[in-house]
Amino acid sequence: MAGWRLGGALGWPYQKVLALKSVRSGSIEIRLPMKFLLRKLLLVRKAKPAPEESPTVEQFIGQRIRTLRLQRTVTLDQLADRVRLTKGQLSKIENGLVSSPVSTLTRIASALGVGPGYFFQVDGSERRAVLIRKNERKIIVGRGSKMGHYYQSLAFGLPFEKDFEPYLMNIEEQKIDPSQNIFRHPGHELLFMLEGEMDYRHDDQIYHLGPGDSLFFDGTIEHGPVMVYSPPVRFLSIISNPKVER
Repeated sequence: MAGWRLGGALGWPYQKVLALKSVRSGSIEIRLPMKFLLRKLLLVRKAKPAPEESPTVEQFIGQRIRTLRLQRTVTLDQLADRVRLTKGQLSKIENGLVSSPVSTLTRIASALGVGPGYFFQVDGSERRAVLIRKNERKIIVGRGSKMGHYYQSLAFGLPFEKDFEPYLMNIEEQKIDPSQNIFRHPGHELLFMLEGEMDYRHDDQIYHLGPGDSLFFDGTIEHGPVMVYSPPVRFLSIISNPKVER
């Protein structure tokens, strides 16, 4: 076979003939069926290992919730009852199928005896400071949610527990449903307005907030936005982690 070489381009996938030319005696054609060539190509593709995909934020958080729940020997039913969720809702969270608002994650964390920062924590590092670039922020609840807003963690993946959790909240919809924005969670919360205006309810009081305004309140009492003016509205939300006795 030393005197043979491939002649011409295959012109894949249109040309069905593979031609071999002899250097000494002209050329000869060997016709291979297209099915044979496709089968060979498929086998080559299957032989290449698929690159591993990193888990989504929802999957990362859900796995940490499930692992901690099992370590605490708490059943899915028991935890769902403690945090006022259905078993199906909690199962979707653990499987990374849905995003969860801050209030839900805070209630789950409290029921399992940790701060909510535990769910954003990366093990195996001793760093005490982490820089998170603008394009590296993790979106916890994405656009198009029933709440009408999305939020990003400003301290995701830190290798240590924190006394508070900072989030950047974004509301881009002109109309929001107040019934979908009722939150309660352990700890205190501080809002600091960056852009836009909104009415925010805490218990039976409604506060009008504009750029530069702040609102500090008890997170165990119902709260949430009820009206948005000139979106987008952006504000910082800083939630304290309740002290957990170990």
